[in-house]
Amino acid sequence: MRNGTRRRPVWLGCYACAAVAASVGLATPEKQRLLELQRVAGQLLERAAAPSAAAEAGEFSRLLEEAAEKIDSLGAARGVAPDLQKELKDAATRLRTRAQAPPSGFSADDELRLLARVAAGLRGAAELPFQGSYSQTKVEEPAYGGHASAMGPPPSAPGAGRGPSPVRFEEVRALSEKTYCGGRTKDHLLESGGSGLALVDYDGDGRLDIYVVSAFELDERRERIPHRNALYRNLGGGRFQNVAARAGVDAAAWGNGVCAGDFNDDGLVDLYVTNYGSNFLFKNNGDGTFTDVAEKAGVRGGGWSTGCAFFDGNGDGHLDLYVARYATVTWDEVVHGQRTMTWRGGPRVMVGPVGIPGAADLYYENRGDGTFVEAAEARGLGDHARAYGFGVVATDYDNDGRTDLYVANDSNPNFLYHNRGDGTFESVGLLAGVALNDEARAQAGMGVDAGDYDNDGWMDLVVTNFAQDSNTLYHNLGDGLFADVTKAMRLAAPTFERMGWGTAFFDADLDGKLDLVFANGHIYPQVDEFPALKETYRQRSQLFLNEGDAFRDVSDTAGGAFQVPRSSRGLAVGDLDTDGDLDIVISHMDDVPSILENRQQTGHHWVGFQLRKQGANPLCIGARVSVEAGGLRQVREVRSGGSYLSQNDLRAHFGLGAWSGPVDVEIRLGQERWRWRELPVDRYAKLILGRGNLVKAGSGGALDLGRESSSLDRTSAVTAGYRRKGSSEAMP
Repeated sequence: MRNGTRRRPVWLGCYACAAVAASVGLATPEKQRLLELQRVAGQLLERAAAPSAAAEAGEFSRLLEEAAEKIDSLGAARGVAPDLQKELKDAATRLRTRAQAPPSGFSADDELRLLARVAAGLRGAAELPFQGSYSQTKVEEPAYGGHASAMGPPPSAPGAGRGPSPVRFEEVRALSEKTYCGGRTKDHLLESGGSGLALVDYDGDGRLDIYVVSAFELDERRERIPHRNALYRNLGGGRFQNVAARAGVDAAAWGNGVCAGDFNDDGLVDLYVTNYGSNFLFKNNGDGTFTDVAEKAGVRGGGWSTGCAFFDGNGDGHLDLYVARYATVTWDEVVHGQRTMTWRGGPRVMVGPVGIPGAADLYYENRGDGTFVEAAEARGLGDHARAYGFGVVATDYDNDGRTDLYVANDSNPNFLYHNRGDGTFESVGLLAGVALNDEARAQAGMGVDAGDYDNDGWMDLVVTNFAQDSNTLYHNLGDGLFADVTKAMRLAAPTFERMGWGTAFFDADLDGKLDLVFANGHIYPQVDEFPALKETYRQRSQLFLNEGDAFRDVSDTAGGAFQVPRSSRGLAVGDLDTDGDLDIVISHMDDVPSILENRQQTGHHWVGFQLRKQGANPLCIGARVSVEAGGLRQVREVRSGGSYLSQNDLRAHFGLGAWSGPVDVEIRLGQERWRWRELPVDRYAKLILGRGNLVKAGSGGALDLGRESSSLDRTSAVTAGYRRKGSSEAMP
C-alpha cells in the first residue's frame, strides 16, 4: 500500500496482451464472442481491484457480480477446454462470495491469470504464428534483443483515396548545422535515438525561432567528437542565423529532447534540454541570452533522459516538469557496443532495448521559488515498470480542467496518468485502452501527440512505432476509454513498413480538420545491404489528410519535401513565416534539419491566438482554446513538449475552411474560463486572460501583436494581423 493505493501486479500487462491478442485471426464468431466475454470479465475485475472501487462497497459488489456472470458463461461454453471450465465455475463462485465482503484488500490476480489461460486456449498455439525480433536461446535465459514489433504480414491496404493533395510542402534550405548521434554504423542503442527540436519565439519579436538539439559523434575508434546545439534566430524572409553561442545555449552534450515553458513566471520562454547525462534548464534572461540553472533549480536529472513536458500537475499555477527516461547504460557499454542481433534474418545490428535495464521517469514539482523537488513516487508517477520512455504529451483527455499525461514507451505498454485533482495521479493506461494496441500488444512507441481529429471536443491520441508495425490512432470515446481505430481510419497499411518518430496533429490545408504528419527513418543502417527485406535506413516522411471518415496518404503528391528519404527523428509544427499556414521542421540522423514550408493554395481562412496572463504561468501552458465558426467547434491546447522529443508553436492555430466571418473564442485554464465574441479571422491576436469575473463568461482582453496593452471590455477585441502568404500589411 502506498498513499492509499495498491500497486497493480507487473504481469497485468501480459494478461491484457494475451487477452486481446488472442482475438487476432479468429476462425469463428463463437470464438469472438467468448473472447469478448473474457475481455469484459477482465476489465470488470481490474476496475474492482482499483482504489476507486474500494471507496464504495456497492460499486465493488456490482463489479464482482458482473464479472462472475461473465466467467460463469465462459465456464459453460463448449469452446472452452473442460479443465478450464471447472476452474472458471470455481472462480465465479469465489467472486460472488467475495462480493459480500468489504472491498479492502481485494486482489484479482488469480482470476486474471485464469482468464489469460482461457484466451490462450481459445486462440490455440497452432494458430499463433510469430516472427519476432527478440532472441532467446535457452528457456532459463532472460529475454534480450530488439524492439517490440508486429513482424507479421502487413495489413491489407485500403483504397488510395480521392485525388491529389490540395496542399504542397517544399523544403527550404535555411539551416546550416548537422545533428549527430554516435557513429556511422550505430553499434549501440544510444546511437539510434537522434534528437528533437523546438519552435519558440525566444526573443519576443513575433517570429518563431528554431532550437535544434544534437549529440556527440563517434569516430571509427569510438572516440567522441563534440557537436553543439543550434539556436536559429528567425530574421524573416526565410532567413535564419545560428546565434546559439551568443545566446548561451550552444551546449555540447549527448543531447536528446527539448520542451519549452516559463518555470519562474517572468513571462519569458525557457528551455529544458534532456541528455544522456545531466540535463539543462536554460533560463531566458530577457536580453536574448540564457543561463543554465538546472543544478540550482534541482532538475539536472541524469541517466538517459528523453521526452519532457512542463505542465501544472497540482493546480497551484506553477509549471511542474515531467521527464521520461529510457534505459540504464554505461559509457563503457556504449564505447564497446557490438552488433550481435540478427534483424529479420538479415543484417547483424545493435542489441536492445529488451534485456537492457530500463530507467524510471522523473517528476519535478515546482515550489514556486525557482526550484523543484523530485516527487514521482509521492504523486503516483513512479515508473515501477522501468519502461523505455520516449515521447511525452500533457493533455486533458477527460475534459475535467486538469492536465493528464501520456507517455509513449518503447516495447512496453504506454502510460496514461489521470490527474486526480489533489496533486496525485493514477495510472489508467490499460483500463483506458491506450497502453496496448487493438491486438493487446505492447508496441515500440516513439513519438506521441494529442488532438481532436473528429471535432467532437475530446482529445484523441496518436503514437508512432517501430518498423514492421503500424502507428496507432486511439479515438477518445468520451467516457475515459479509447478505441484503437488505426485500421478503420486507413493508417495501418501505409505506416506498417516504415519506422515512425516525430508526429503532429495539425491542419495542413486549413479545412477545419486536423491532419497527421509522421517523420520516418530506420535505426539500422545495415538494412540497406539486404534489398530482399524491402527496408531502407533513409525513409520518406508521410502526410495524411483528414477526410472525415478516414485519413488519406497524400505524401506522393504533397510536394518535394515529402519525396526526400532521410533517417528522421524530431518533428515540430508552427507558422515560421507568419503567413497563416503551418510549416514543419524535422531533424535527421547525421544531417542538417529540414524546413518544410507549407505552400497551400486552397484559399481557406484561418485564425491564431497567442495567450498571456498575469501571475503564475503567464504563457498559459495547459490552456484549452475553443473556436466556433460557421457551426463548427474546434479545440486546441497550448502545450509544452510532445511529438518525438520536440516542441511545437505555443500559439493556438485553427483552419476555418471557407468561413470568412468572425469567430467566437472560449479559453479554459484550470477551472477558469474566458470568452470573446466575433473576433476577425486571417490574423493572429494576443488574448490577455484578465483576473476579473472568472465564472463561465470570464473576462479578459485582446490586443494586437506588437502593440501596447490596452484595457478592453469582456466581449470586444482589437486585432491586427497579416494577410495570407506573408504580407505584413495590417488588415482593417
